[in-house]
Amino acid sequence: MRLLCPECRQSLGDDLCCAESHCYGYENGVLRLLTNDFAAQLDEFTANVGRFRQADGARLIALEQYETLPESLAAVDFQWRLRSYDLAVVRKVAGERGGLSVLDVGAWNGWLSHRLTLLGHHVTAVDYFADVRDGLGASKYYSTRFLTIQMDLLDLGVLTQPFDLIILNRCLQFQPDPLAFVESTAALLVPDGILLALGLEFFFDSSQKQMQVDELAERVRSDFGFDLFLRPTKGYLDRRDRDRLISAGMAMHSYPRLRLANLRARLQPGRPRHEYGLLRQSSVEHSP
Repeated sequence: MRLLCPECRQSLGDDLCCAESHCYGYENGVLRLLTNDFAAQLDEFTANVGRFRQADGARLIALEQYETLPESLAAVDFQWRLRSYDLAVVRKVAGERGGLSVLDVGAWNGWLSHRLTLLGHHVTAVDYFADVRDGLGASKYYSTRFLTIQMDLLDLGVLTQPFDLIILNRCLQFQPDPLAFVESTAALLVPDGILLALGLEFFFDSSQKQMQVDELAERVRSDFGFDLFLRPTKGYLDRRDRDRLISAGMAMHSYPRLRLANLRARLQPGRPRHEYGLLRQSSVEHSP
């Protein structure tokens, strides 16, 4: 894949240097494609998040569990059970044929990139987090190999290759402007390519969720001394976000295994509605 320099937008050569002598390299098998200013900000943020997750017992996974994620943890962890539902959706959308070029945005520890590679696809995994146990650095624990890049997810334009399939891997709720993020990311699709947004939880009454986010943010500031989010964001999706995404051409679908939960959400709007979104490049071009 040909890449652009995030500092000056010049092409990077095979040595990962540009004509302006900005050079990049790998750490723990992960390409660090960051501007100097953003790298300093991101390194401090990710180190703080690592401390927080470890203190909460959320960071560590036994090494033997990586290869078979999400199944290895789905029975005991609800978040991994949700990801097993994601995997079923991805298999359905990607179809039986291999060989797709896939961008996994918000790839975290690379579990989905690994499963896609096993299916014969060519995967690029990108995220803010490069931790060797709780980020892209964990890719070394899998039997497959795929390209991993630590980068600014709001600067995906440094990736010059168009993709057949782009997956927003449970990360849309953390974007400052979810619709703008979808539109800019979809610009990297091939004609008739597909953007798949996983794990969309929409709160039609977001008052309780907002309270929970505020309480968590205050605890993080008080106990760990940093802001919960890298950039200003609500940290969740609401009804207005859903309406805007649909207006832009994204079709919403319910997870088959979460229909009962979605029925409860209709009766109790403070509960999230669990959906995934599908958008084709042709829908982006013709949306109002």
